[in-house]
Amino acid sequence: DNTEWVPEAQFTTVDASYFDDALFIGDSRMVGMHDYSGLDNATYYAEVGLTIYSLFDDKIAPLADGSMGTIEQALQERQFGKIYLMVGINELGTGTRERFLETYRAAVEKIHALQPDALIFIQGILYVTESRSQSDAYINNPNIMTRNADIATLADNKQIFYIDVNEVYSDGNGNLSTEYSFDNAHLKGACYDKWVTFLMEHGIVK
Repeated sequence: DNTEWVPEAQFTTVDASYFDDALFIGDSRMVGMHDYSGLDNATYYAEVGLTIYSLFDDKIAPLADGSMGTIEQALQERQFGKIYLMVGINELGTGTRERFLETYRAAVEKIHALQPDALIFIQGILYVTESRSQSDAYINNPNIMTRNADIATLADNKQIFYIDVNEVYSDGNGNLSTEYSFDNAHLKGACYDKWVTFLMEHGIVK
């Protein structure tokens, strides 16, 4: 067994100001974070449909000169204290499990290289509801759980941490609870406060 021992993350409770130097990167679920979280001092590089495969290609990040650039360009210009990443739902129908993990690993390594002082929080992919999961060959919760288990292995609990907000939104049976979703895959705007509370309970203080 050549797996490296990983220390346990020492999470602590923080307040909203903790996120003033935070960056949220991701797909539609992170667009919702921008729109509804109330964490207005944080920065968001988020786009509906963003994937780990397109992460560094799409021009979704404002640059210092006022133009829009890639996330890579933006991370070269500006340093953040914390970076929260959530992608993965849109990739479930494309690429193999192995390719997803390798691409995700490379993305985390690139972000870490560009932001050597930032804490990186890998966020588990949010579940879909039971009805969506049972009716979709690709976007279903067993696939999401597999991918989450894979990306969780990228955490070293020193600078890279894995957190899973499904603890908050699950129906107890591994599905997104219908009470929180308006379309079986995305959260109602009013439900993002639970996510913020979860993030506040999972701060890392260096």
